[in-house]
Amino acid sequence: MKFSHRFGFDPEYKNKPISEEAPNWLKSLFFINVLEPLLYIDGDSRQKNEESKPLGVKDLIERLCVENGHETDSEDFDSWTCLDALKCRLMNLEWYQFYDFVEITAIKIKEQEIEYSSAWENSRFQSFMFPSYRQKVNDLFSQHKVQWKLNDAGKLETSLPKDLETRVSAIDSTLQDKFEPARVHYSKARSYILSPSKDPENSIKESVSAVESVCKTIYPKCATLGDALKAMKREQLISPMLVTVFEKFYAYTNAEPAVRHGSNKMSGVGEMDAELALHMSAAFIRTIISRKS
Repeated sequence: MKFSHRFGFDPEYKNKPISEEAPNWLKSLFFINVLEPLLYIDGDSRQKNEESKPLGVKDLIERLCVENGHETDSEDFDSWTCLDALKCRLMNLEWYQFYDFVEITAIKIKEQEIEYSSAWENSRFQSFMFPSYRQKVNDLFSQHKVQWKLNDAGKLETSLPKDLETRVSAIDSTLQDKFEPARVHYSKARSYILSPSKDPENSIKESVSAVESVCKTIYPKCATLGDALKAMKREQLISPMLVTVFEKFYAYTNAEPAVRHGSNKMSGVGEMDAELALHMSAAFIRTIISRKS
């Protein structure tokens, strides 16, 4: 963190988590520390991209303008001025447009990665690839209390504590092949509660559906999650008392208005309830698959 931020001398810096804003100092740090090392001047035979950098400045400006309904001008396509033009456009974005741009850049880098993967000694291009970009963005945001985090898909979502993030992310790699339907449910649950538009009711519903999908795959003769949980108790691969905990949670989701069933009452669940469901489901899924494999 900068000196002026640590000691409160910068009047633009508010010592609180950043969510629905993007101060100019943040945009500037992103441009200098993350974006600029990835840029080259494209569309000009006099400018050689000898380092094989992934992002052409003029192409990026054009994409940025298309996304936001802006008109390009001569400075955007002049090799001598385009870099300054890109920075100027970035600095003038609304806060939500800036975060759009962070995702757009991730997409552009991912599109370019195929060129590096087929290159000889592709290890020298690691700094130009998505994992490096993602790490730099997340390090910058974490250092300055920005509450968004770039996920594996290049989308910004609410950040989680590191250990929880590792466990939650592990579900996507665990739920493959025959568990693909469960992975879709779990991805929806994650999106509903970690994206900017929070929907705790649907997140809880999808978390439980992910567990139900895994259980029905492992116990194909069981018609419901309740039946599968009873089968687990009989097998005793998992402590019956732990299975009972999830039975109670399943009963809660069925009884809570507007979660798994329509209701004439308003929902009483909040974000913390949905995050708890997300983490419980992740732990339960990993345990079931581990014990049954």
